[in-house]
Amino acid sequence: MPPALPVPIPDLLTVLNLPSELETNPVFKEHKHLILEIIRGVVIDNFFDSAFDPRVGEEDPLYIAFRFAYCFYMLHSTLEFLNLKTLGEGIVKTVGLDQSATELLTGAEIDAFKLKLELRALTALSAYLNETGKNRLAEISPRPPRVIRIGVI
Repeated sequence: MPPALPVPIPDLLTVLNLPSELETNPVFKEHKHLILEIIRGVVIDNFFDSAFDPRVGEEDPLYIAFRFAYCFYMLHSTLEFLNLKTLGEGIVKTVGLDQSATELLTGAEIDAFKLKLELRALTALSAYLNETGKNRLAEISPRPPRVIRIGVI
């Protein structure tokens, strides 16, 4: 069985529900080491090392967490560079019924999506996070609404 990290590109595409023709896109290969360093920076060292151990089973929570985190971080890192079924650059948000109108994600929408991907990656790794990872997770986690009490005199 292959180790949890790095996730092979065909598996990555399956997890992220991306088209298989992206397998030949070199952007994933180029970002592999960056993603591994990002993960190394947010988890405890011995867990990071364990993610490369081929003896860790597919059903092991560590295996699952690190594979999903790798996939989420990869999409987070490559999102702006992907060109998915567009006339130009970008990620398709909506396509008109007759294929003549295509709306792409805006820069703000891409940033919001990237933040959600990072949150998902850190949440998947939550049991293995070091202090840096815990602090980043706390920083980007949505805050519950606060109750405000108003008194009328």
